[in-house]
Amino acid sequence: MVEGDARIQGRVGPRLAGAATTLVLLAGTVLFGRVVHGHYPIQKWLVWHYAGAWLGVLVVLAASYGLGHVLVRRAFSLRLPLCEHAITALAVGVFGYEILVFLAGIFQLYRAPTFFLLPLLLLAAVSVPLARHLAHVRRVLARASRRAPRLSTGAILALAFGLLGLGLVYVNVLTPHNVQFDARWKHMALAEDYVLHGGVHPSIEGFVFSARPHFSSYLYTWAFLLPGGRLFDRMVLAAHLEFAIFLVTTVFFLPVLVRRLVPRVDPRWIWAVRFLFPGVLLYDSSVSGGADHVGAMFAVPIALCLFRVLRDLDPRRAALLGLLAAGAALTKETVAIMLVPFPALALLVQSIHAAGKARREGKPARPALAAPLVFGLAALVATSPLWLKNFVFYGDPVYPLSHRFLDLHPFSEDAAYRFQYGYLEGKMWAPSRDLQGFAETVSALGLFSFLPNDWSKFHGDVPVFGSLFTLLLPSLLLVRVNKHVWLLVAWIHVAIFTWYAVNHQDRYLQAQLPLMAAVTAALALSLYRASGRPARAALFGLVGLQVVWGGDVYFFQTHVFAKSPPKQVIDLLSSGFDQKFEERFAVQNRFQTVGAQIPPGSRLLLHLMHTHHGHLGTGVPTVLDNYLWQFGIEYGRAGSPEGVRKRLRELGVTHAFVAPEKESDGSNSIAADILFWEYARSGLEERRIVEGGILGRVTDAPITAPFRDVALVLGCSKDAPPRGLYRVTDLHILPYGPNAREFPAPQAEAATKEAAEKLLPVTEYAVLEKQCYEQQKPPELLERFEQLVERRSHGAWKKLEIWARKREGSD
Repeated sequence: MVEGDARIQGRVGPRLAGAATTLVLLAGTVLFGRVVHGHYPIQKWLVWHYAGAWLGVLVVLAASYGLGHVLVRRAFSLRLPLCEHAITALAVGVFGYEILVFLAGIFQLYRAPTFFLLPLLLLAAVSVPLARHLAHVRRVLARASRRAPRLSTGAILALAFGLLGLGLVYVNVLTPHNVQFDARWKHMALAEDYVLHGGVHPSIEGFVFSARPHFSSYLYTWAFLLPGGRLFDRMVLAAHLEFAIFLVTTVFFLPVLVRRLVPRVDPRWIWAVRFLFPGVLLYDSSVSGGADHVGAMFAVPIALCLFRVLRDLDPRRAALLGLLAAGAALTKETVAIMLVPFPALALLVQSIHAAGKARREGKPARPALAAPLVFGLAALVATSPLWLKNFVFYGDPVYPLSHRFLDLHPFSEDAAYRFQYGYLEGKMWAPSRDLQGFAETVSALGLFSFLPNDWSKFHGDVPVFGSLFTLLLPSLLLVRVNKHVWLLVAWIHVAIFTWYAVNHQDRYLQAQLPLMAAVTAALALSLYRASGRPARAALFGLVGLQVVWGGDVYFFQTHVFAKSPPKQVIDLLSSGFDQKFEERFAVQNRFQTVGAQIPPGSRLLLHLMHTHHGHLGTGVPTVLDNYLWQFGIEYGRAGSPEGVRKRLRELGVTHAFVAPEKESDGSNSIAADILFWEYARSGLEERRIVEGGILGRVTDAPITAPFRDVALVLGCSKDAPPRGLYRVTDLHILPYGPNAREFPAPQAEAATKEAAEKLLPVTEYAVLEKQCYEQQKPPELLERFEQLVERRSHGAWKKLEIWARKREGSD
């Protein structure tokens, strides 16, 4: 038999045998393709959507890496160890790519061709140095692979644990329903808005987020330039960009830092320590279209650059550190407070110390002081895309922080008050500014992972963040560790202190987690190497407890939109079997439906409460009038429904969508609610109910009907404005801050509820304190009035109902 086979091979020849084998396999592929195509058309497979997303991501990352490589080598003239160079180049390159997308927007180049041209032209521009660099990388990796030892059983288990964590995170990315709440009204919504406008533009309503650091939105803007794509594809592409950054930050960046802290660590598995912090598997600390994980990309490069610049105060390294700090700062304010202040302060202290030492030795001190100056200058220049744009668009580089000193636009009459007491003091999670608040902040340094700092509806009081970093800190006194470990521990605690004092939601700590994970790995490895079997067994027990405790976190069904993203993915992947080829791409249906009913060239006002204003998908330029997030619209000062209409037309608004019907979040004034909802009731034309809200057209024609400026407040406690008859325009007082109860004297006072109710015949509007009328409302009210809107409890006031006198012909 063997001799026969040899004779056949000799007659046919190896080439002909290979060709025959190829034809057999191709025929099998075609046959199998024809069979499966009849059940599930190949062109409708979901795999093409994800393959396209990965192709786009890889092109962007390759172009970004090439850009970063050129900048680090040529602009900064630095030669770093290969792995350190690679992670630094990628962070610098992604930041550079964001700036390029921003510049394209400034020149109004957000058109379909830009989606292809921007990354491809950049890749072509850096192709030669990038090709040379990658050839060198291949040679280094080839040599390293020949010397790499076999993985131990423990290392294999750790690698499997890490791969499982990555797989769980990626599964959720497959569905756009995984995208978080904030991304649907900020990160991705802003990207969609820029694309609809054709470029970066000032927010006519003074939307504060458009002026805040938000450079991850420019990454998503590139994704939303996808020509001819569904909202599904654009959201999935944007989510894949974030996941890819999380992937490289975890798998490649983290081992480089750990190896600087603990020599001879195997990078093939040590990155798995990242998943000892299981909070990343749960909404809203997960990879879900936000900015926190994009910001985390800068943590390790900043740390490595800081180590070097503190050693030699090299101005080139200081400039690079300034650039990296700028990249972190422009991603998000909470990323900035995590990653920028400590390195800046450490560099300044080291420079002052070096300058003092130089003076004592009779040497010039100026060279030592150059590093922090170069750092500051580089950071200032690199952040100019934000502050210079803000100055041109709004008259304030840090809009609206400088309202006391500069002439801002837009900036309404009550904007300064709203910004201070509604936004800064009302929207931030911060302790009180007293001794008790300080003590609470200090205690958070040790308790932050044990006492959840998150919305209670997500995981209640169950700690899911991960506590090994804190629990291993005492080992600093038991084992010898690299001095850089101490530096990182100090940095992390300064960041935690600042985080808790400013805005302490758990998800914001994701920007700092690569440093926490690296320190955790360093301490665990140091303990393992320095300890005997009993201590090692105890260490394994502690780590095992954390792994088991966090083992079910991924399955908590607490996602705001998806409830359970894995379940959403299962439904999505089974949609082909169910022949739901179009239905499966449905996402943000409510707002897509609203946008589809508005003519091209329109501008849509969205009057939505903060709890449900994730308006991504309208497909038309939008204006948000939420009182705590914009500073150019003030309905309470409009004077009449005609004033509301006039202001909307000044903003170019052609249509308004008001949802949900007859409900207000209470963050604005009573006058604002009365005037806006009266306009929505009588001034909007072509009103119709769409997706649970009112959609109507804002006309150019003035409202000529007279407006009766009379409102009656019916209450029984101090949780509402004082009882009596007011002009509507006198009720412009906001429900928070020191002036929340500073109402002018009523035109007609009412000492009791009964006395106030007797004024119902002379008023046009009635404001009821709801808790006072739970059992029975005045008969006159029910007969002559209709409910205009219900205000939620907010600030100093409990729930209020606003009623308007019925118009002729109404029921």
